[in-house]
Amino acid sequence: MVDIPAGYGPDDELDPDAADPLYLQLAAVLISRIENGVYLLGRALPGVDRLMQEFGIARGTARKTLVLLAELGYVRTVVGKGSFVIERESADAPDGHGSGSTDE
Repeated sequence: MVDIPAGYGPDDELDPDAADPLYLQLAAVLISRIENGVYLLGRALPGVDRLMQEFGIARGTARKTLVLLAELGYVRTVVGKGSFVIERESADAPDGHGSGSTDE
């Protein structure tokens, strides 16, 4: 699993000289925006072109970030439509993918 760097806020800029790769920095900023209600449940995140423009990054970096956010359960990507914020599964399950069914 990838470690998302801590300490990024919703308005932070990316630092090309930082130890963390740009796609992880961007993921941290976008996660912060999701958790702070900038991007609401069910709403689309900015697309690749918008992320490129806002953060001055390459297309591949923007795409890699959106794929990572989908893998981490923050967004669902629909080809031709965009990446939409989804409700994350509980991270306290043993496999880290949600609670599943219980006998309680």
